[in-house]
Amino acid sequence: MMITKAAWRRSPTSAFRGPLPAFTLVELLVVIAIIGVLVALLLPAVQAAREAARRAHCQNNFKQLGLALQNYVSAHGSLPPGNLGSGDGKPRTPLLVFILPHIEEGTRFALYDFELPWYQQPQHVIDQINAPISTYQCPSDGSFRMWNASGDIFHDPKGNYGVNWGSDAFLDQEDERALGEVARIYQPIEDGKKAPFWLSYGARLAEIVDGTSHTLAMMELIQSRSNQGDPIDRRGRIWNDGSACYQVMTAQTPNSAQKDVGRCVDQSELQLPCRNSGYVNQHSLTSRSRHAGGVNSSFCDGSVRFVSNDVDLVTWQLLSMQADNMPVSLD
Repeated sequence: MMITKAAWRRSPTSAFRGPLPAFTLVELLVVIAIIGVLVALLLPAVQAAREAARRAHCQNNFKQLGLALQNYVSAHGSLPPGNLGSGDGKPRTPLLVFILPHIEEGTRFALYDFELPWYQQPQHVIDQINAPISTYQCPSDGSFRMWNASGDIFHDPKGNYGVNWGSDAFLDQEDERALGEVARIYQPIEDGKKAPFWLSYGARLAEIVDGTSHTLAMMELIQSRSNQGDPIDRRGRIWNDGSACYQVMTAQTPNSAQKDVGRCVDQSELQLPCRNSGYVNQHSLTSRSRHAGGVNSSFCDGSVRFVSNDVDLVTWQLLSMQADNMPVSLD
């Protein structure tokens, strides 16, 4: 059989099959450049989608906490106290402890000894305190613990959600309910400016005359970094009932560049500005978040809303008051 020249060139076993197609270097560089442009265009969209999911997760945490507050009201007739032990002679107890059974943390609640302050609990309770609570963690922020001394037994995890403590500093909600030394030193303010949480006080819903849907319950916090041996920064410390831990004020609009005041370290580069002060009557924390443009907040009716950084300051402050007779809305 005779094989033609053309057939010989097409034969897979032939030693020579003619020139093969290939990319030139220029074509390869063009393809790489196009892929780079597409990745650059796609990456922000992917990051935005991820942040949207994180923000939704954060809002879901708020809904769980809002439901916990409502369940506490149903069981006890009022919101849980902002804390115990500040001038009332009771063992120091943070708000978090009171809502543990309502955020599926009944085991920790059952172990907690209400006859002792939080920092004198038995070791098996401290071990529980040092375990994170997922409901208090916003995935847009980092998760940090409190370290402030070598050998400190408290490595309590911080959280991203604090309670509405009014429109001014830590002690500036005082009224006839105040007890002990606090009541003798600080002058009371108008009762209409009270927030639903304060020292040894949680409001009855009937006291929220502006309406539960017009009164803030909880707002976001950014957890401050804290390493063993570092200066103390208590921001986000949900187990400590003391000032400048989980108490959020509306003295400044969300994510304001104005400095927090408390036992803290200036970390302005991390969106955590601070002026350290040992004067409790000056302590004030601003609501902050890692979300672009604002913060998540929950209201006393259990609803959750995203509040813009551009919210009017007067509106923001009125939302923190339960009985100013000036109910405002974000709508």
